[in-house]
Amino acid sequence: MDFTTTRKKFLPILEKAERLRKRYRFFKIGSALFIVIILLGSTSLPMVLYTNNATYLKWMTKLSEANSWFSFQTFMVLYWIPFFVFLTTSQRYKNKYKKVEREILKTLLTKMAPGFAFNENLQITSKEIEASKLITNYLQVATTKSHTQHKVHNLNFGLLSGKIGDTSIKIGDVKILNQSLYGSYLMYIPFFTHFLLFSTYLRPWLSKKHSFEQTGSSFLGMFAIMDFNKKFNGTTIVLPDRFEKKVGYFAKTIQQLNLNRDSLVNLEDPEFEKEFVVYSNDQVEARYILTPSLMQRITNLKRKVNKSIMLSFKENKLYMGVQHPHGFFSLNESKNLTTSNAIELFYEDISAAMDIVEDLNLNTKIWAQ
Repeated sequence: MDFTTTRKKFLPILEKAERLRKRYRFFKIGSALFIVIILLGSTSLPMVLYTNNATYLKWMTKLSEANSWFSFQTFMVLYWIPFFVFLTTSQRYKNKYKKVEREILKTLLTKMAPGFAFNENLQITSKEIEASKLITNYLQVATTKSHTQHKVHNLNFGLLSGKIGDTSIKIGDVKILNQSLYGSYLMYIPFFTHFLLFSTYLRPWLSKKHSFEQTGSSFLGMFAIMDFNKKFNGTTIVLPDRFEKKVGYFAKTIQQLNLNRDSLVNLEDPEFEKEFVVYSNDQVEARYILTPSLMQRITNLKRKVNKSIMLSFKENKLYMGVQHPHGFFSLNESKNLTTSNAIELFYEDISAAMDIVEDLNLNTKIWAQ
């Protein structure tokens, strides 16, 4: 794409989107800060009660006194009124900004992927995300409800679908809210809830590898479903290996303790093993799928996109998730839309997604059982 010409063509709508982005960003960060304050208070309260219960009770008694200059009720009013104002204003500017952003993205996608169909109102469904087995299923507390409950929920919309050669592929923008943990037995472990709240809501503020957009989610980015060029019956999962580079030899021991996954598969490609860990319910089939050539292609793809990726092979389909800290079918909210390279970065993400079929050589059909 000629980005200079494209930017000039889009300049009026980009300027409009930039004004809305700044306002939306301000109120969004403000409302999130209010949430962080209440979370820090709720998570630190048990520690205060445990370490200094008597002092805390005296302080609460003083605040509850009628003649106290700063009562607890006053604090709640001063907290909830501005929080409500920031929250509602943030939502109002979000709707305006997203409407303009979608106009920009639809036009860009028409140029980037002319043979594909983009529907802003469709999404990768919860059923498809669960079918991929990429999101860990936790042990659920028994429920009396008869209807099926989805353990994951996609909060984002947008679906790009088409064919590359003979391979069908659909690509979605997903923000996964994993609710299975909140109804599991793990929530009865002391302080586990506080660790979960910190990891979900506070980590994006403290880690350079995470963005503000990831707050409250367990996965944010691209999710693709495509035909695979081999027939198989089982399920094979390929996940980022977060232990191999840190603890070396002991990584295999840690990986084998993952009770939520099938059997660990040990493969012979050292470069692939450094980047990924593989689980499968059929060791022979996992090796049939993950040939030396495919393992090398997956490793090269991970280095090409330079992002965390995960794959699963199930029911003759390849499911793939790629972490994008700022979302997929969206412009980077942290960048100025008129002066930064936000459009170039969006183009790179779409191009990388369209290249997956060729990068993994999925158009070469191998139908032998």
